[in-house]
Amino acid sequence: MFNIIKEMPWVFTIIAAIWLPVILIALIHLFKRKEIAIVTKIIWLIIGLIPVVGLLLYGFVQRKKNIVILTFLATLLTTLTIWYFVFYQPKITRRDVNKETAIATPVTTLLKEFQDNEAAANAKYTNKVVEISGVVEKVENDEASVVVYLHTGIEGTSVSGRLKNNQSVTENTTITLKGILTGYILGQIQLNEAVITNGATASVATTPQPIKDTATTNVAKTEGKEEKKTEVETIDKTLKSTNGQIKFISVTPVEEIEATNTQVVSSLNTNGTIQFAVLIKGFLFENELMQSHFNRTGYLDSDKFPTSEFTGIIQNINEINFSVNGKYTVTAKGKLTIKGITKNIQASGTLNIENKKAKLNSTIKVNAADYNIDNSEVAELIDVVIQCSYTLH
Repeated sequence: MFNIIKEMPWVFTIIAAIWLPVILIALIHLFKRKEIAIVTKIIWLIIGLIPVVGLLLYGFVQRKKNIVILTFLATLLTTLTIWYFVFYQPKITRRDVNKETAIATPVTTLLKEFQDNEAAANAKYTNKVVEISGVVEKVENDEASVVVYLHTGIEGTSVSGRLKNNQSVTENTTITLKGILTGYILGQIQLNEAVITNGATASVATTPQPIKDTATTNVAKTEGKEEKKTEVETIDKTLKSTNGQIKFISVTPVEEIEATNTQVVSSLNTNGTIQFAVLIKGFLFENELMQSHFNRTGYLDSDKFPTSEFTGIIQNINEINFSVNGKYTVTAKGKLTIKGITKNIQASGTLNIENKKAKLNSTIKVNAADYNIDNSEVAELIDVVIQCSYTLH
């Protein structure tokens, strides 16, 4: 209730306007009663400080039906006000990028600004609506949303947009993507609540083929022969993933809070090194008020700490054969960074290899206090559920 008063003072104003007449009527009736001693009146005033119960008790004892009825009505109106403004309205009146003026910018210009000075670019673009035109590189669908990726022409970079609605789009077509820029991470600019405002014009652009990693090795000299060099495929391979999601789940006796981010950037090397990176503003809640709380100072403070990362090593990587279908239990040790605070953690999960894809599932228990997250309204231990899919070349 105190957070509602602090962040939504107009809701408090409505509630105060509802209760003020009821309280005044009860006080006027109390002090007009000459047969009631001063001490008794003071006792009734103290009892009246108990919300609702005090007024109802006074109404029943003094047989004042109007006070009882008004108290019930005020309670009902208060409940409806909190439900409407705190739970219903933030759910149905989400930010609509169609109604906002966008910053139109070429994708290469936008990328260069982030590469040259990420802090300045974040201040200029983050949480703003931007509009970018480009050729669709790929489209990824999951249970939560559809994510569209645009070619940038710059190796190791991309632009992704999580669509607000399931719009139809085809690879290698030119579209205009409009959405809320949530930030820049590991070479990727991410848009949220995105819509396709213009497209799908046929394009001759083709998807760049991955470059095969090679290494040069020396063959030992033999008698009467010169040294030769041959190129062989590197043993260790780095698998990239943009097709993943991270869920934030907090369960308390009061409520369950859940948010999903489907724009997760991850890499998994066959030598065991693994990395996840995610933009905090990319977490999507059903209730926009919860989303605002999640990003504010005291919770994740995403303006100051826009990213969260995990870097670690899979301890039993030697037990995994990436060329054979199978399901493996894995354990990773590494460092998790949230709000600029880095802690050593250990996590377990499963790695399922099937049809040249590796799918990772894991749940990490995060202690909110360890990362200076206010846990007055969330669980002390928060579940972070990770799902990622990597393509094996």
